[in-house]
Amino acid sequence: MTTEDLYLEGEERFGPVTSFFFGIGSIFLNRYYEVIKDDLETKNFDSLLDIGCGTGALLVRLAEKYKTKKFYGLDPSPHMLQRAMKNVSRKGLSNRVELKSGNSRSIPFEAKFDAIVSSFSYHHWVDRDQSLKSIIPHLSDHGFISIYEYDNSGRRFDSSHGVEEGEWEALNIEGVEKSIKHSRGIIILTLHK
Repeated sequence: MTTEDLYLEGEERFGPVTSFFFGIGSIFLNRYYEVIKDDLETKNFDSLLDIGCGTGALLVRLAEKYKTKKFYGLDPSPHMLQRAMKNVSRKGLSNRVELKSGNSRSIPFEAKFDAIVSSFSYHHWVDRDQSLKSIIPHLSDHGFISIYEYDNSGRRFDSSHGVEEGEWEALNIEGVEKSIKHSRGIIILTLHK
């Protein structure tokens, strides 16, 4: 499978320049990563897959916090993955963080995961319902999916980066329970088997 196969028409692609600037700009995501860490603290998991892991910033933070858990990440951009691999290696976490090329529709890991997360990537997915349905089979029996996005609910202006609650309210996937919450500028969709 080539990198081009991992993108649907209309999905944003991160090349070498945009990956570089995203890496620099990820410092502005720190406050949002704290929201994600706080949310995950309330959940039970031993293995976690980050879909659209980008530069690996969230995976590094989680692996440093949870020293006995195993982490996996995937991203369709080889440039993002290269930066993520450097970040993981620099922190000495390569033995607990595994990275591969993939996306929400193409998950190259054989394992099932207790937690599958995606942070600030969902808004790039063209076929969101199908992507979520593709992810569910990769959950362990009591696993969960948490999608973290910028909260566009009630904003005065439209933004393609983020989600409004109405989109997730309308979501109905057979066999899973759904919850939606808001926290410090983030909207969180959690799906349980």
